[in-house]
Amino acid sequence: MATKKWIQAGVLLLTAASLSACGASNDGKTKEPEAGKAAEAPKEPVTLTFYDPSAKQDPAIFMEQYGDFIQKKYPHITVKYISSPDTNPEGHIANMLAAGEPIDIMLNADINHYRLIAPFKFEYDLTGLAKSRGFDLSKLEPGTLKAVQALSNNNGLYAIPYKMQAMGLLYNKDLFDKFGRPYPKDGMTWDEVYEVAKTMTRSDSGVQYRGFITQFYNTAWLNQLSLGFVDPKTEKSVLNSDERWARLVKNLTRFYEIPGNETKEGSFGTISNLFLKDRVAAMYAYFIPTTPQEVNWDVVTYPEFSDRRGVGPQQLLTLAYVTSTSKHKEAAFDAVAYLASDEVQTNMSRKALAFPVTTSQAAKDAFGQDTPFLQGKNVRALLKSKPADPFPSSPYQRTAALPLEKTMYELTKGAMDVNTALRKMAEDGDKDIEKAKAAAAASK
Repeated sequence: MATKKWIQAGVLLLTAASLSACGASNDGKTKEPEAGKAAEAPKEPVTLTFYDPSAKQDPAIFMEQYGDFIQKKYPHITVKYISSPDTNPEGHIANMLAAGEPIDIMLNADINHYRLIAPFKFEYDLTGLAKSRGFDLSKLEPGTLKAVQALSNNNGLYAIPYKMQAMGLLYNKDLFDKFGRPYPKDGMTWDEVYEVAKTMTRSDSGVQYRGFITQFYNTAWLNQLSLGFVDPKTEKSVLNSDERWARLVKNLTRFYEIPGNETKEGSFGTISNLFLKDRVAAMYAYFIPTTPQEVNWDVVTYPEFSDRRGVGPQQLLTLAYVTSTSKHKEAAFDAVAYLASDEVQTNMSRKALAFPVTTSQAAKDAFGQDTPFLQGKNVRALLKSKPADPFPSSPYQRTAALPLEKTMYELTKGAMDVNTALRKMAEDGDKDIEKAKAAAAASK
């Protein structure tokens, strides 16, 4: 997935006024409560534990970006932040729960719902709290709400989205200038990008230039056809039975069949170096950088299928879950709802920490305004397309998806054909699903 160079977890929250019901008048005297209105009782102090499954995160950074501002908004709340000490958050969470240590709020990518939320029965439907606490769900981008509701069998609300990543088509301006070719533009189809890739793939002065690259796992997981990896009813892989997967795979592999654009790296995981460091890739379908880069890049909308114009990839969300085990659900909900407020989302957007999850046009227009290295770049293109609908939820979607990266790498090297690759990925996925079921049964 994305490294530290790409859109990362981070929101700078705005301060808010004190919650005290009584204020001081200009003469310094304490105001009496208005007639017929009782003074609001001070809220009981509460400590909320936020858990981040990312390994060894700096608590000071979390407090600067999140905790301090939540505490200013809600003075009765004390924020406690814990991150996983290693790359095994499942084990750490299990140990915490066994020791009776509370987790009030889980910060988790939507793709890890069945890895870190469902196994611990953290799901808690927030629909009632949203209503009683006055949180307007219609202010969330429809696509983000759909993605959250897709995690439940009955459109429940297990979390509040507060960060969104969106992919675009990055391009190296210097390479297009070098070879006298026009820059890519918004609204291009995959076929049009393919033609550009052919013209930009060439050898010059002993250097092999690549016309187009991408990391297949992200492209597949966030695919524009809303394809899942497993049938939720049969719990079997659909990679070899749904013909749309063949279309998706063939669309991508043709780029690596262009002479000179073949896969030569050890894995897709290092392919970003071709664009960022080596600067030999003309186009890269991925997330935008969040730090200054030596490559002279810009971005346009993600390529579209000709029969699905205006539809971009699915969104990659980070969610804030109020856990079923929390003893402070109302306070926890207030904290996570504040992360999705227009004021927080606008401030976050200005700093390009993530894209807004709300419908606020002001928040969208503010993206990158306080980020010098993004000035003059077409970053708003990433919000022009309508996100594809999320695929159906299943505990085994991620399990069935894991074989893709390795097999697709072999496919793009020319080691097998598309039909063989799809069959192998489906077979491997089904085997992994059965292993997961057996492991789950053994642990009961």
